[in-house]
Amino acid sequence: MRKPNIRSAAADFGFLAVIFRAGVAGAAASVALLIFAAALVTWWWTRRAALAQMALRTRLTQSAVAILMLAAVMGLFYWIGLALGGHV
Repeated sequence: MRKPNIRSAAADFGFLAVIFRAGVAGAAASVALLIFAAALVTWWWTRRAALAQMALRTRLTQSAVAILMLAAVMGLFYWIGLALGGHV
């Protein structure tokens, strides 16, 4: 059975909290993009061992899906933060 990676989950949750707070504060979209870039680097770093064990095609497919989902969820949290902060 695979051991859960709590550090990865905590990092993902932390970036969601940061981007939500940036939305509430009305931060510019460029700030949100910087937060997303930092989340991508952290995503790759915390999952590098698992990614290294995958075949190249599987690694590319899984990474693309994960990056798309990360972008969608972070974008949603930023937008909700903007709405709750009264900036939309």
